Amino acid sequence: MPLFTQDNQDVLDFLQQKLGNNWQIGTPLGIGKPNPLMNALYHHVVKKPDIVMSLFTALSLEVPKGDSLLEQRFLSAFTSRYFKDYPELAYIEDIKKDRVPKHIHLKEFYFQSGQFLGTPSAQQNYISCNYTHVARDMVNQGINVIVQMIAVDRQGEKPRYSLSCNPDLTLDVIRIAAQKKCPRPLVIAMVNESLPFLEGDAVVAEDFFDVIVDNPADYFEPYAPPARPISVVDHSIGLHVSTLIQDNGTLQIGIGSLADAVVYSSILRHQQQTDYQAALKALNIKQRYGQLIDQHGGDAPFQDGLFAASEMFVEGFMHLFKAGVIKRKVYEDAEIQQLLNEEQITEDVSALTLTTLVDQGIINQQLTAQAVQRLQHVGIFKDCLSFSNGTLYDAEGNKLGHDLNKPKHLKRITSHALNQQLEKGAVLHAAFFLGSKRFYQFLRDLSDNERQLFLMTPVSQINQLYRSEAIDRAQRINARFINTCMKVDLTGAAISDTLKNHQVVSGVGGQYNFVAMAHALYHSRSILMLKSTHGSGKQRESNIVWQYPECTIPRHLRDIVVTEYGIADLRGESDETCIQRLICIADSAFQEDLRTTAIKYGKLRSDWLIPAAYQNNTPEAIGQALKPLQKNNLFGAFPFGQDFTEQEQQIIQALTWLKKQQSSRWLTLKLIASALFVSAEKDMQPLIDMMQFQQTRGFQEKLMRRLFIRALKKTC
Repeated sequence: MPLFTQDNQDVLDFLQQKLGNNWQIGTPLGIGKPNPLMNALYHHVVKKPDIVMSLFTALSLEVPKGDSLLEQRFLSAFTSRYFKDYPELAYIEDIKKDRVPKHIHLKEFYFQSGQFLGTPSAQQNYISCNYTHVARDMVNQGINVIVQMIAVDRQGEKPRYSLSCNPDLTLDVIRIAAQKKCPRPLVIAMVNESLPFLEGDAVVAEDFFDVIVDNPADYFEPYAPPARPISVVDHSIGLHVSTLIQDNGTLQIGIGSLADAVVYSSILRHQQQTDYQAALKALNIKQRYGQLIDQHGGDAPFQDGLFAASEMFVEGFMHLFKAGVIKRKVYEDAEIQQLLNEEQITEDVSALTLTTLVDQGIINQQLTAQAVQRLQHVGIFKDCLSFSNGTLYDAEGNKLGHDLNKPKHLKRITSHALNQQLEKGAVLHAAFFLGSKRFYQFLRDLSDNERQLFLMTPVSQINQLYRSEAIDRAQRINARFINTCMKVDLTGAAISDTLKNHQVVSGVGGQYNFVAMAHALYHSRSILMLKSTHGSGKQRESNIVWQYPECTIPRHLRDIVVTEYGIADLRGESDETCIQRLICIADSAFQEDLRTTAIKYGKLRSDWLIPAAYQNNTPEAIGQALKPLQKNNLFGAFPFGQDFTEQEQQIIQALTWLKKQQSSRWLTLKLIASALFVSAEKDMQPLIDMMQFQQTRGFQEKLMRRLFIRALKKTC
C-alpha cells in the first residue's frame, strides 16, 4: 500500500528516511517528468550540500526563449499565452548558467535538439547510449528512486493508474534491477489529471508505487511543442518517402516537419489519388524510381492499412488513424498472427477459425483450460466462458462441450462461445508520447474501446526483437522505419546527433535500434531523411559530404536515404554505386565537388558523369514543380493546424524575412540603411505593442524597432 499525500514535503521526508543522503534519481524523458515535484526535489537538495544527488533523465523540455532581442520579445509574448500554466524545470536554467551545485549531478542521454550546444556541464555529463540500454545503465549506476508523472482513471470503484506517456524506461528499470538482484528502486508518482490515460503495459496497480502525490494544485497541461511549418523541401522529401511505404505493413516515424510531411503525403496517397498522382508526376518520382516503388512500396490507397510500432507515439499517427491509414490490428499470439498474415484465417470468427487452428496444430481437438485462455487472449472466445472438469461452460453455466471433432460440441461452441470478430487487437505500440494540445485532447477523448487500440509498452519491447521475438516478427511485417538525420557521407554512414567537434545536438535515442531492426526483419527497410543542404548564402553547405568524424549509423547498416531530390537505395550495393546514387540526390551546387573527391580517392571511376536527369537539383526546381499544386491548397505549411494567432503569424513572417536579409555583412548594412527612416502605419500598432516596442531605450532597441517595422512593411 503506497503512501498517499498532497504535500511534496512528505516525499522529501520519505526519501530522507529511506535513502539517507544518497539520492540516485531517475525521471522519464519528455513529458513524463512531474515538474512541480521535480522542482521541489531540486530546490531542496540545492540547500542541502550533505545530500549527494544524481539525476538521470533525457529530453528536459524547455519553453523557447530565443537568441536575438526580436526573437526574445516575440517568444515572450507567445509563450505567456501558449505555455501560461506550464511549470518550467528549474534545473535547466541552472545548467545553462553553470550554477548547478557540485553535489548535484545532472546526466542526460538525449537533449531537446540544440538545447545544450555550447553548455559545458551538459556536454560533459551527456551519456551516449542506445535508448534500449539506458535502463541497464541506470541500474548499473545505482539508481534508487524513480520519480514520474502518472495519469488516473476515476470511473470505476477504485482509481486506476497509468504510466501513460512514459512506461518506456520505468518498467525496464524495475525488471533489470530484479534480474540483477539489486534493491528495487523506490517509485514516487505524481498524479496529473490533465495527462491522458493510456492502456497496455502502462497500466499498473497502485502498489507498484511507494508514494502517490495527488494534489489538484499541481495538475498542469503537459508540454506541447508548437507546430512547425512544413516547407516545400520537407514536402518533397515526404512525398518521395510516402511511395516507399507498403500496404499491409508496419510504420515507425519520429517528430518534426519531415515526419509531418511523410504523414501528409501518405494521407494524400490514401484519400486524394488524383492530386497525389499529379504530385508524383510533377517531381518525376515514378519515372525515376518506379521499379523500387513497385518492389518495396506503392502509390495506391492503403487497402489493408498499417500497424504502428514506434518508440514515440507522435501526432502524425493520430492523423493517419483518423484518415483510415493506421488500421491494421495485431494480436499477442505469434502463431495466430502468422495465420492472419498468411490469410489462412481472418478477423471474422467462425467454426472455420477453430478447425483451421486444429489443422495447423495450434490447438488440439480436445480443448484444455490453457487452450481456452489462449483463445480468449486474442478474442476468439468470449471472456465470460469458463472451463472446468474437462469441459467448456458459457456465462450461464450451460455445458458447451470440449471436443471440436464432435459435430454437436462444435455446433454449441460455435453458437455460444465465439465472438463475431477477433478482439483485443491493437493498431499501435509505443513507448512514450509527445505532441500538440490537439493530440493530447484526442487521447483524452478516446472511448474505452478506442483506447485499447493504442498500447504503451517498455522501450525494450518496441525498439528491439529480443523480448518476444516470435510475436514481434509476426506483427512487424513489411516494416518501414523512417527517421531523420543531419548528414550522410558518400559511403552511406549517417550522422544524426553530434557535430564534428563532439558537441551533442540531441542523442542517439532509438535510431540505431530501428535501423538494425530493419535489417533483421524480413522485407523491412530503414529510411533516413535529410535536407540536402543547410544554411544560406555563403554559409550554405551540403548535408551529403565526403566524410565526417562522427557517425550514428555505420555504413554497413546503410539502407535507403531520401532528400528532396530523390531516393538512394544503398542496401547491398558497392561503395561506388552508393556514391553515385547519393551524388544524384545531392544539391547540384555541390555535386561536382563530391564527384571529383570520390574520384581522387579511388572510390569512383574517373569517367563517371552525373546523369542529366539529376543535374538540376535546385530548390528553385522543387518550388516550381510543386507551385501549381500549392495554388490548389495542397502542400501547405500547416496542413494539420497551427498554434499561432494571426498576429503571431504576421510577426513570424516579418522575423523570417529579417533573418534572410542578414545572410552577409553587406546585406545587413543595406537592411539597416533602409530601416533608418521608416515609420509605422496605424494598423501595425498592435504588433508593435506585442513586441514591447511602445517605448524604446537605447540605440539597440530603437534600431530593432525600426528593423521590425521595415520587415512588417515588406511582409504584411
